[in-house]
Amino acid sequence: MLEGRCSPDRPVAILSFQSHNDRSFLDDRELALLSGRLRDEGITNDLVVGVIMPDGVGQGESDVERRLVHVLSSYDPIIYERVWDPALIERLRRALPGTVFVGLRGEHRLADSAPADVFCDDNPMRFLATLVLWLRGQTPLAPRGTLVRRFTADGAPEWVKPEPLVVVPERASRYAPNLRPVVINPESLPAVRTFSLVGNGGCPFQLDARENPLYAGTNIPDGYGRGCAFCTTGNHYEGRPNAETAASVLEQIRYVRTHAPELSLLVLKDQNPFGYLTEVIERCAVENLTGFTLLLETRAEWFLRNAARFDRALGIAREIGLRVAPFLVGIENFSQPELDRFNKGTTAAANVEFLETLWGWKEQYGDAFDLTHTAFGFILFSPWTTIEDLAVNLAAIRKTRFDRLRGSILLSRARLYPDTALYYLAERDGLLADEFASDREDASSRYGYYPSRPWRFAHPNVAHFATLATTLAERTGSKDMVRLYEALLAEFDAAGGDWSAITAEDVWRRYQVLAGEGGRRVTAGMAPASEALRTRLARLVRPLPFDGTFAGGWRFGQVSAQPGRIELELRHTVEAPLVVEIVRHGQGPHFRRSRHYDIRTAAHECTRAQREALTALSQAIADNDH
Repeated sequence: MLEGRCSPDRPVAILSFQSHNDRSFLDDRELALLSGRLRDEGITNDLVVGVIMPDGVGQGESDVERRLVHVLSSYDPIIYERVWDPALIERLRRALPGTVFVGLRGEHRLADSAPADVFCDDNPMRFLATLVLWLRGQTPLAPRGTLVRRFTADGAPEWVKPEPLVVVPERASRYAPNLRPVVINPESLPAVRTFSLVGNGGCPFQLDARENPLYAGTNIPDGYGRGCAFCTTGNHYEGRPNAETAASVLEQIRYVRTHAPELSLLVLKDQNPFGYLTEVIERCAVENLTGFTLLLETRAEWFLRNAARFDRALGIAREIGLRVAPFLVGIENFSQPELDRFNKGTTAAANVEFLETLWGWKEQYGDAFDLTHTAFGFILFSPWTTIEDLAVNLAAIRKTRFDRLRGSILLSRARLYPDTALYYLAERDGLLADEFASDREDASSRYGYYPSRPWRFAHPNVAHFATLATTLAERTGSKDMVRLYEALLAEFDAAGGDWSAITAEDVWRRYQVLAGEGGRRVTAGMAPASEALRTRLARLVRPLPFDGTFAGGWRFGQVSAQPGRIELELRHTVEAPLVVEIVRHGQGPHFRRSRHYDIRTAAHECTRAQREALTALSQAIADNDH
């Protein structure tokens, strides 16, 4: 087997892949805790973080991968949990021959697709230290939960248990996460990153999809199917008394704020924290634990049920300079048939009520209620989506201003995994597929999640709608989604039964008309910015968030470019949009000049709010244009 393969003289690498350069919902917390646990066990290790875009995987070795290989060459073994394309690990294995790769079980059990030497099919916090010692030849038995990859006589890989195995008992450990990772390409990460705290694990929403009449005839395996049908979190819940949970969360806040005060965005992972949230904020006031933002992950209707307690928490937060931010809140859809298929156990009306309440909280509490980090859950396309569902969603998105809280609406698709109920509903209806029609339809690859099962649409007109939406979103740089959505629906409504003849150019012409009516005309010769250009621009405007708000509620909108010129649209909820041009130094008038660029606007006269936004943007560019 593999015992004795790793040298005790080489440190362990715990590898974390990030898939976005602006922000990521893929969290390092568990890996940071695992790194700290190994250090407490006397095993030297580093948490190694690299940003590798999912759309770059499979394109061959990149500069980031070369840098990653260089750093990883001094480690053995290399441990990883999350990877959206096994080919990435296969390339690392080829570049680092003789190094042992260990795969960890994450949100989904995907051992069959893990290109590792060893797979940990259990809780790594308990037994990873013993596994490392076994790999180093320092203990004779591997821990239970260890699987080793070997090859059969015909070359097929298979997982086997290295018998005999030893049972590693649970042991208490202190809270001491590794908050200083080794970052391969820090230039690709935001200036301020999130770190997660844990309240109660799992989700208390335990509605069993088997009891949903829509799921009659499905074959959902034991252990799956509770909670939202697209999610695994509801399959378990680890609730504790509120006082105990509050004490634990406070311990984590104290540790992070003491050992890494630069980590000012703290995500509270608890699907229903309202039983103790107010008390935690009260205690923060007593202990002067402030200067950070607490981001919440929860359900929309639970905000409403706990509105009085949440009001009190916001009042205290405003007094002490602490911010509370709704972060990952599951709206998912505004069509009741889709919500019922998702086994959400809520209503579309409740979603609308929550969003209206949210805007009211913002008006009442100002900066204490921070909406710059919203990334609300939304699934526009499922295998069963109808044109009627799409029309209902657009109306609700406009009514609630939901597009200001969630980006890329037209690209949001259900991801199906065999440990979720929705997978078995698609299986019953014959909607699972062997492959996606195109790579652009793979939502898991786009956003850096585990590979999901391909599926097809039940309704061909919606399939055509979705394909056009993906194609045209690339032209707009995934901006101005609501107007593009409106153009698509209008074109399909006008075509009636002849929807199959609709082309991308048909929709684009209608979109340009709508864009012109809305005051944002497409400049001749300009094209939507490429993803590479948007990445460079995001670095140029730091610390302004490229996917959040700045300068009192301004957001970046459409980005267009031509050689030597970039047009950047700034949007606001109440102010008129402002188009800013970034060009190489020239002779014309400009608002400000950085080392290489003139920053100017075509507006004859700016409002005070527009000037503040333009000043903030110009200052950021001047600071970064070295």
